[in-house]
Amino acid sequence: MKVENPTPLRLGVVANPVSARDVRRILSNAAGLTLGERANMLLRLIHTLAACGIDEVYLMPEREGLRPLLERQLQSGSLRHPDPLPRLIWLDMPVRGNIEDTYTATRLLCQLGVRALLVLGGDGTHRAVVKHCGDTPVVGISSGTNNAFPPLREITVTALAAGLFAQGRIAPAEALRPNKVLRVRRLAADGRLLQQDLALVDIGILNEQILGAKAIGDTDTLRTIIATRAYPDAVGLSAVAAMLQPWPQECSGGVVVELQPAFGPHAAGRARRLRAALAPGLMAQLAVLSWQPLAAGAVYRLPPQAGLLSLDGERELSFRADEHIEIVIEENAFYTLDVPACLQQAAERHLLLAPGDC
Repeated sequence: MKVENPTPLRLGVVANPVSARDVRRILSNAAGLTLGERANMLLRLIHTLAACGIDEVYLMPEREGLRPLLERQLQSGSLRHPDPLPRLIWLDMPVRGNIEDTYTATRLLCQLGVRALLVLGGDGTHRAVVKHCGDTPVVGISSGTNNAFPPLREITVTALAAGLFAQGRIAPAEALRPNKVLRVRRLAADGRLLQQDLALVDIGILNEQILGAKAIGDTDTLRTIIATRAYPDAVGLSAVAAMLQPWPQECSGGVVVELQPAFGPHAAGRARRLRAALAPGLMAQLAVLSWQPLAAGAVYRLPPQAGLLSLDGERELSFRADEHIEIVIEENAFYTLDVPACLQQAAERHLLLAPGDC
């Protein structure tokens, strides 16, 4: 399946060795993903890329033990694999053991000119990559807790689609899809920009200020949800929106849900009760006041109050009552590989059929 190319076929891998270890796993009785399982996922990825004739795979270094475990498995199994394995190159960069590693690795991989970034992690890892990936396509591989972005899919077929795209056998117009983000701006009373961030799927606005654990353990102070997409089969804050107004990724804009918190200045008023899957195995009850679309480019301004923002299910940003929060849905912010579309093209065009076979 090798296609001759004058330059090496390079792909980058950002693998978070500690995703799916947050408090939501405890609250919802969901199983974590062990280091051995992560290594097995990467092993399947590398073997599939070998079948696609990928020359080089650059990986983010870490200090949790993923690298030696993966290398031992590759060494013990390489003789049984029919295709030459790609050269594995671990990035030369400092390892701090925090989100800065993902930022640094993403920037370095893009500078190396990889054809795509294969990201193994949860919503937070993918959000960190998107902040620095520029025009390099993201190939999402879920290993987090809620997995609102990207959808769960066997890593073998995801790697196959990435390999075919890297070979140039599927054109970008057929393989890539634009994605929305939620841009957040925290402003001082005089309009100065204090902080900015983004979310891929949803933002939760809470009537509290203590960040504490990253995950949202209960919904007593949750007052607003803004989602770029809302699928009924999702888990997390976007699942709340989906039970009121399903909103596919392909649709422009998003949806805003206003809730009645159990505590705080917005606790009064009439509301309708809703049950939704807030985390794996965790059905939460919320009091819904209203829901409506939010157009792309329209600014959602939070009324003056202290609180904090949850970005893709993780508490990230606190603000004071004298500050202003602005949220905008931005279209075409980054590109992802459309795995089903790539594999559909491979089937229709018989890309995996050897010449002369019937």
